Amino acid sequence: MLDAIIDRYFQVDCAIFTPNPDRLDHIQEMVAAYKADGVIHYGLQFCQPYLMEAIPVEKALEEKNIPCLRIETDYSMEDVGQLKTRVEAFVEQLR
Repeated sequence: MLDAIIDRYFQVDCAIFTPNPDRLDHIQEMVAAYKADGVIHYGLQFCQPYLMEAIPVEKALEEKNIPCLRIETDYSMEDVGQLKTRVEAFVEQLR
C-alpha cells in the first residue's frame, strides 16, 4: 500500500519538482482537452517554484498561440479589485 501512495504522489506535476517538462505537457493537454481559449497562470507570491515556472509556461503556450495571463498574488483581499479587472480584460481579449 505504501508503494501505491508513493507512486501516486510522484505523479503530481507540481512546480516544486523543477525542471518538469511533463507539467508543461500536461498544461497543454488540458488546454486541448477543455478547448480553452486561454490560460490564467496563478502564482502565490511566496511560492517561488510557481513564479519561476511562469516564464517557461508562458513561452510554451506562446509557441502554441495560446494566450496566457500571469497573476501573482499574496492571497489577501487587498488586490481583489485589480485581479478582477485583469481577468475581465483577459476574457474580453479572448472574445
